[in-house]
Amino acid sequence: MNRLLWIVGLPIFLAACGAPGGLYGSAPASSPAGSAPVASASATPTPSATVAPPPAPVAPASVLATQNARLGAILANAQGRTLYYFVPERGGKIVCGSSACATYWPPSLNAGGNPTGGAGVTGQLGLIARGGGAQQITYSTWPLYTFAGDSAAGQTSGQGVVGFGGKWLVATPGLQP
Repeated sequence: MNRLLWIVGLPIFLAACGAPGGLYGSAPASSPAGSAPVASASATPTPSATVAPPPAPVAPASVLATQNARLGAILANAQGRTLYYFVPERGGKIVCGSSACATYWPPSLNAGGNPTGGAGVTGQLGLIARGGGAQQITYSTWPLYTFAGDSAAGQTSGQGVVGFGGKWLVATPGLQP
């Protein structure tokens, strides 16, 4: 009986030991990095997965609502500079068109595309053409400006300044046309 076990069992044992994965069956074969899986002729085709393209970069908001300790909610540009409007420009007409005015009150120009508002910006953003073809950002039809006297983001030195034929005020989210 021992001899029969050796005659029948030994070849089975050796075959099992020599097979990939050893005595306990085969393990999944690892494929080299970068190699594509091989499809068998009998396999049913599977639909290829579609990969979504990466999302387009989001442009930063052109106009932001920020908090000012003295004035409450105010509007600022993407760099945090306070935005102002000029009272004589009610209805969306450019009055601050001279180079002298634009030196003290630089217009808030559009970098391209439509202006966008950040959280808390509830008014209508738009564009108005300036001399020379530049597009100035408007808020509720008011052309927007920064003030040369503000040396840093968040400053409001231009609030209430009278010059160039009218009064300059800080733009707020509640600004009406």
